[in-house]
Amino acid sequence: MWHELKQKIGKWRGILTVAPSVAVFVIAGNALGIFQLVEWATIDQFFSWRPVEVPDPRIVVVTVDEPDIQYIGQWPMSDRTMAQLLTKIRAQQPRAIGLDIYRDLPVEPGHRELIEVFQSTPNLIGIEKVSGETVDGPPTLVDREQVAAADMVNDADGKVRRNLIVMQTKENKTRESLGTKLALMYLEGENVDLELVDRERQIYQLGEATFHRLRGKEGGYIATGTDAGGYQILLNYRGQLQDFLTISMTDVLEDRIPPDLMGDRLVFIGATTPSLKDIFQTPYNNALFVELNQMPGIIVHANVASQILSAALEGRPLLRPWGSLFGDWGFLPEGWDIVRLVVGPNGLWIGFWSLVGATGGWLLLQTRVFNKNVFLVGTLVVIFASSGILIAIGYLAFLNGWVIPIFSPFLALSGAAIWIANYHHRWQLQIANRRLSAANEKLEQANQQLARANIQLEDYSQTLEVRVKERTQELQNTLDRLKATQDELVQSEKMAALGQLVAGVAHEINTPLGAINSSVRNLSNFWKDYLEKLPEFFRNLSDDRQSDFLSLIQKSSQQDANLSTREQRKIKRELTEKLKVAQVPNATAIANTLVSIGVHNDLEKLLPLLKDVNSQTILKTAYQFANVQTSTKTIVTAAERAGKIVFA
Repeated sequence: MWHELKQKIGKWRGILTVAPSVAVFVIAGNALGIFQLVEWATIDQFFSWRPVEVPDPRIVVVTVDEPDIQYIGQWPMSDRTMAQLLTKIRAQQPRAIGLDIYRDLPVEPGHRELIEVFQSTPNLIGIEKVSGETVDGPPTLVDREQVAAADMVNDADGKVRRNLIVMQTKENKTRESLGTKLALMYLEGENVDLELVDRERQIYQLGEATFHRLRGKEGGYIATGTDAGGYQILLNYRGQLQDFLTISMTDVLEDRIPPDLMGDRLVFIGATTPSLKDIFQTPYNNALFVELNQMPGIIVHANVASQILSAALEGRPLLRPWGSLFGDWGFLPEGWDIVRLVVGPNGLWIGFWSLVGATGGWLLLQTRVFNKNVFLVGTLVVIFASSGILIAIGYLAFLNGWVIPIFSPFLALSGAAIWIANYHHRWQLQIANRRLSAANEKLEQANQQLARANIQLEDYSQTLEVRVKERTQELQNTLDRLKATQDELVQSEKMAALGQLVAGVAHEINTPLGAINSSVRNLSNFWKDYLEKLPEFFRNLSDDRQSDFLSLIQKSSQQDANLSTREQRKIKRELTEKLKVAQVPNATAIANTLVSIGVHNDLEKLLPLLKDVNSQTILKTAYQFANVQTSTKTIVTAAERAGKIVFA
């Protein structure tokens, strides 16, 4: 019984070794943030896969694009233009107006008019920049507490995936973000108030939405994601610019909008043209072409407001790292972060998929379903099948508001599957070696039996050998005499044949050696005459002529050396006519040179070189290069011929 139990444990030893080992390495990499960029890219891909949502009917965006700037004739717009714009929007009685344009200093004319609009519009919210290089809000709106923060939080790859709900100014004042403040103003009209649920963990209830602050302990996405301070949550985008109801500033100023377009809605005003640099990278950006689909800041604010409104009124999921689902693991003492990573949800998640990869690979290899490339095919099947399930789980969780790690468990799954395949392969080799050892023992026993039989046969054969030896000795003496006579005859015939062969080889090898000698002299003369001149020759050529010259040399190296004299004369005549038509000077001489170096096709690209004032010098140099190539080919051909003669 103990032996059987030991065998069963031995079969699963690989899984019990591989799965935890791979999980520990991946958990460590995840804790160090090595896979952070890939995890972010996975979340971004989920945004691209998600079905397009209908535009939020509660939000209207007034855009300022290049045609609008050309219409008003300046940027920043004057205070008078801004006052006119706000007055027309206010006339439609929106729930709140968000002005995502800095106006800390007057832009005449019309500053007095703008101040009056600010003072008479209690639902108007301006912006200020709170962190980094601060920018003050409009003084009138600051005094009336009608300002919000325009700050964005970028991840390490420069993308905006988080939303600052509130943050502290340098004066220790609380500032909501622009999207948050407008959303709360809208919800006041719906009698939806913000309620504190858990003071210690800073959990708030707003209608149907529950807000959990990113605390930096959930692991995965936000392991290093709360360094900007403030109350942050993940931003569950509704869509891009085209997914919101937009109207241009020019249309508003020209009264080309329906009279009830903005009534009882949130109105955002901001720039959308890339030239004003108020654009940001978001999950909708392409990983390779980051400048494509960058999102205007006003659309990011609109997404924030839409997220809060939809969550509070309709229960649309807020995005949360799934680590927050299990709490902060506060029962662990301070400084036990490594234990929190291992026994926390991310560590257990990675460990689970490492176990899936190891177990799935082991069981599939045990079934022996595949006859060829069993380890490669079996491993790939486990990886692809399990990865599909993993991605499907991650995507469905994303659609329901949960962000779970995908790449780190995929890496654990793949690593465990590959490692277990290697382990299984070595385990099979060990079994095969044990079987071979058993077979060798049986063969050794059989060999011993054969050895004893051989000894008996040797005893039986000794008597026969004595009789055979006498007869064999007689035959051997006769054979020795015959061999001696045969050796003398063979030696005589070999010497005669060798003399004839040497004479023939000497005659045949003289011809290629002469060709080699002549070609070597040609090469020596070329390097002697032209080596010092070549640098000066290339310096006198422009970049284009150098390129044309090298192209000419390349074409020359491809020449057909089998043209007859009649064919060459015909080609020269045709080539001369083509050059004359192209108005190339000295067409006849140039045609002769080109045919000599084997260049007579596709001359259109070489016409600038042939028309050059130094064309004769260039062609002469090319002719010398062609001779070098011809001599080199002659040496190679002659050497090959001589080698065939010698080794034939």
